[in-house]
Amino acid sequence: MRHRKVRGLKRKLSRLQRNMQENHHGLPTEFHDGYWYAKIPVGQTFLLDIQHSARIKQTIIHTLFDEATRLAKRRVDEQMRIVVLLDFPTLWNSEILVFQNEEVLQIFMRRDKPHQKWIPIPYVRTFINQWGVRSDQDIRVYGFEEWIFDEEGEGREVWMLVQ
Repeated sequence: MRHRKVRGLKRKLSRLQRNMQENHHGLPTEFHDGYWYAKIPVGQTFLLDIQHSARIKQTIIHTLFDEATRLAKRRVDEQMRIVVLLDFPTLWNSEILVFQNEEVLQIFMRRDKPHQKWIPIPYVRTFINQWGVRSDQDIRVYGFEEWIFDEEGEGREVWMLVQ
């Protein structure tokens, strides 16, 4: 299957990186339900255009992870958890989250409600090796298959890189 070329790729990726840095000068000071989040600042059309390109996805994942690492270095409270949440296959709902502490993070990951369920994916799938995520810090990786019962379609994968 042949996929069309993405026009302005270099410009769009550098704009993504610039937008991430401009929007996150420091750590958030206001939290809602114990966490703060920022959606990926890129258009859905672009993400749909690149959904079959592992190389471009890897670049976006690295950009999000680099921004999360930058935020992690700025945290004043070691209890804070900085998370990159990746939504596959399109990355459309990907975001950076900052949790006030580990307890709030664990509560966030418990999704077993009548309308939504997160089923853990075994770590054996070696997400880090697949996407080439490198870090000088210890990171934890959680993978989930998400099912939303009021929508049609298949489940999607949600991966969380926690610093």
